[in-house]
This record gives sequence, structure tokens and C-alpha cells, in this order.
Amino acid sequence: MAIGLAQGLVLYVLFRHWTDKDWLTDYPMLFRGLSLTALFIPPLGISALSHMRPRQLVSWLLLLAALIAGLGIYDLWRADIGIWLMDPALSAWQKQAENRLKPSALLILLLVPGLFMAQAMALAGEQDRRWIASYRSYFAWAWKLALQLSFAALFNAVMWLILLTGAQLFELLKMDFLATLIRKHWFTIPVSAMAFAAALHLTDVKPAIIVSLRKLLLTMLSWLLPLAALIVTGFLAGLCVTGLEPLWETRNATAVLLGTTALLVILINMVYQDGLSAEAAPPRVISWSLRLSCVLPSPLVVLAAYALGLRVNQYGWTPERIYATLCIAVAAIYAVGYLAALRRAAHMGTMAPVNVGTSFAILTALVLILTPIADPARLAVADQLSRLASGQITVQQLDVKFMRYEGERYGVRALAEIAKDQDPQLASLNERIQRALKSEHVWDLVRSDKPGSKSGANMRMHPEGATWPAGITDKTWSGMMAMGRHTVVPPCVYDDLIQCDVYVITPPGARSAQLLLISKLGPPPALLAEDAKGEWQIVGTFPMSQSCISRLQQALEANTLQWKAVTLYDLNLGKILIPMRPTPTAPARCDQ
Repeated sequence: MAIGLAQGLVLYVLFRHWTDKDWLTDYPMLFRGLSLTALFIPPLGISALSHMRPRQLVSWLLLLAALIAGLGIYDLWRADIGIWLMDPALSAWQKQAENRLKPSALLILLLVPGLFMAQAMALAGEQDRRWIASYRSYFAWAWKLALQLSFAALFNAVMWLILLTGAQLFELLKMDFLATLIRKHWFTIPVSAMAFAAALHLTDVKPAIIVSLRKLLLTMLSWLLPLAALIVTGFLAGLCVTGLEPLWETRNATAVLLGTTALLVILINMVYQDGLSAEAAPPRVISWSLRLSCVLPSPLVVLAAYALGLRVNQYGWTPERIYATLCIAVAAIYAVGYLAALRRAAHMGTMAPVNVGTSFAILTALVLILTPIADPARLAVADQLSRLASGQITVQQLDVKFMRYEGERYGVRALAEIAKDQDPQLASLNERIQRALKSEHVWDLVRSDKPGSKSGANMRMHPEGATWPAGITDKTWSGMMAMGRHTVVPPCVYDDLIQCDVYVITPPGARSAQLLLISKLGPPPALLAEDAKGEWQIVGTFPMSQSCISRLQQALEANTLQWKAVTLYDLNLGKILIPMRPTPTAPARCDQ
């Protein structure tokens, strides 16, 4: 608890520096390294405190602290693109300087499972006094840590539920001291850290309880393996009938196939646990499902690799495809290893070294992704430049938007270097690059790169001959995008690759004609109208399922659409007008 309290105080000090913009925030790399170290190292130290020898514990934590800080600093460095931007993009980037103090979602998403795996493997190795521990030790420590973290999070959540309930009770007595207290960061941050530390300790002093819970959980979930094996087998059999074309049309086949493989691997290990034994053999239906499930990952991985290969060959590498490639490599190790385990069907002993070896492979892949060695942004940008230099893509096909907004410093630096080239053949590309380096938001660049949408070429007007107002596409919608309202703006107004049906209508009480935009993709149908200044605005949207879209269009074509009169009230507080906002509703369904 003392460690947790110290962690909470350090996090609070860092939080105050961040909110007050004190001197520490002037050194983003130092701030980032300290923040990540203070966030992750104390829980790791608590979980290992009574299970590692002091010297090994200190060495292990120092190694992890150096690694975490280094990854955080590189994560900040790769996003530092200000030197190549031009106004107004540079000014916008500088105004959002505080966001650079936050670690990226990618770093947190990969760092958490990576640290979990490394901690479990280190504790198992310390217990066995070996660099490579036994599979039983790896299994026991991994599940122990997983359950400890789950219960610690639950403990924290319930503690805050009690505090919030207490605050409400005291407010009934007109006493708000507790409500005021739990709103103070100097209280909430240290208390949360201390409670999390206390929960880790409480779940560590009764290991028998953790073992019992693990056995109960795995025994219960192992009965889901027959269902999963049956569904995946049916899917593969269905492919023999339909062929692969429906699979490729989904455009997300690789992700679904890899997700299915991951689910099978998890369920397989819930049955296998720390090894099959003749004394406690699983029921026959689960045993046969286990053997069948060891075969199923192989065709799934082959299909995922083939689907990914088609996309890479056609469009080149992107960060997402690089992630998918690494996932396929890991999945392939599981698939081949589990097939080999069937040779010893009685106890399938080969699965243990396969799981251990794959864990080391995953840790290696995570470190490579989070460092310059295999940074997906760097590799994808290098591929774009290589395809341009070799003539595989033309100057017009270079993905400037990706390099500006997803290529991190590698992409932006490459654009800046290309812009310096005086080659006349690159004149059109240099113009696009200049727009990219000046754009504040990705949607500004999309609009400038989509001149076709300004003519309304992607709008199917109803009735025929109606004119698409130029003021809609001339309007800058990026402000709404930046405020998180991209789900409201119909994508066809800024992307001419997406088509919309546009119906010119005059709702009851409207002073002029309005436009109802219906798209098969993206946001629900939207109603646009001109305001008093003659600017087009989104009046509202109509959340509905796809089953309603066709009925809506039929009613519009037949001129039978009906409107229900709705009275909205506004408040006048002196000269301040406060409009009433309609209550959000769930999307309507028409398939019932």
C-alpha cells in the first residue's frame, strides 16, 4: 500500500504539471518517460515483491523502466512533425502541444499485453531458477496475474461506487464534503493507486483461492470449444460450396479469419490448460473437439495469408497490413505446432513448447513494432517510395494523405524532401504535397484532393434535372469532423468516391426547399437546409437501419412521405436563447 500511495502521489504531481503547463511539460520526452514509468513500474514491482530475490527484482524493474521510458520517448519522437509543417497546419499542431505529452493508443495497446507476458515469464523463470521455466510455471503465473489484475480492477470499481453512493447519501443531508473530496485530483489519484496496490496484495496472500477460481473458470469455458469447432468447420465446408469470391467481397476477410484463429487458440488452451493427463482426461466430446480444433487454424491462416497477399500485391503495404502480417506469422506458428501435436494424440505434449516459443515470438514482435526496427509507419512509407521509384505507381497514385496523417515523421519528412525536388514531372505531386503540409485536418486534404465532388458528380439528384448546390461542397466541414461529429456529416459531401441519393423536398413549415441525403454507407440520412445567412447546415439526421432505407426511398419516389409535426421549445433568458435539443433515440428498424 505504501508503494501504491507513493505511485499515486507521483502521478498526481505529474498530472498537475500537465494541467498547469509547468516547466516539466517543456521537456516532453522527460515527461513522457516519467509518466509511463510511474504508471507501470509500481504494479509490476508489487506483483513480484515477494516472489523475486531482491537483487533480481531491482535488476528486472530497472530493465523494464529503461525499456518503457525508451519506448515512450521513441513514440513521442516519431510523432514530432512540426519541423516540416507549414502554416496553418504548423500553428494547429503547436496549439495541440499538450496532446504530444500523451502516449499514443498504439503504444498503450501493445505495451500492456507485452508487460503482462514479460512479467509472467520472468516470475516463472525466477520460481524455477531457470532462464526458460517449465510450462506449468508459465501457465500458473499467467493465469494468476490475469485474475489478480481483474480482481484489482473490480475492487477499485466497487470502492468508487461506495464512495459515490456515500457522497449521494450525505448530499441528502445537505452535506457535500464527501462529494467535494472525491472531485479533488489530489485525493482520487493517490487513493485509486493505493486501492489497486492493496487489491494486488490481497489476491497474492491466498494463492489457493486463485487456483480454485482458475480451475472453475477454465472448466466452464472449455465447454465452448465444441460449439466453436462446429461453427468453424461449417464455415470451411460452406467455402467449398460458395467459393472464395464472397469472402473477398467483405474486404475484411483477413481480420475475421485471424480473429477466429485467436479465438480457437484461446479455447484450445482452456482445454489443454497446463497439460493433459490420463488421470483427469476431459470428456470425450471435448477431447475430440480439441483434436479437430488443432486442425482448423491451418486453413484459416492459409486463407488469411492469401487474402492479405492479394491486397499487398495490388495496393502495397500499409501499417494495418504489416500488423496483419505479424499476426499471421504468430498464427502460423500456432497452426503448425498444433498440427504437429496431433502426432501424440494421447497427451499432445508438443503444445507446451509451441505455446512457450510463440510467447517469445510475440514479445519479440511487440518490441520490433514499437522501435524503429520494424515501425509499421516507417516500413509502409518506404514501400510507397519504392513503388513510386520503380514505376509500380504513378505520381498521381502516391498516397499523400496516408503519408501526411498516418506515416508519422517518416511520411511527413519524405513529403518535404520530395517537395524540394525541381523535377517538372513532379510538379503536380509537389502541389498536392504543399496542400498536405498546410492542411490542418485530414478532411481538408480530402476535400482539396476531390475536385469532382464540387460539381456534385457523385450525387444522384431526385427529381432528375435538379441542381446540386455548390455551397454545400464549398463549405468546410472539417470543423465538425474535429469536434467528433463525423458520424453526422454525410461522406459524399467531401468524397466523390461515395455516392448519395439527394431528394429535393419541402417539409411542412419550411420556407424553402431542403435536401435529404441518403447514403448506403456511413451516417444515417441527413436533412440539409440553408440558414439565415444562406449557408448550408445539417438540420438533423434520421437514425434507421438499412431495412428502413429502401422504404424511405420508395416513399420519396411515390411522393407519399409524411411528416409528423413536432413542437420544440426554446428558453429565453434575457437576450440568451437556449434551444431545446431533441432526445436521441435508437435507430428505427423496419424488418419487424
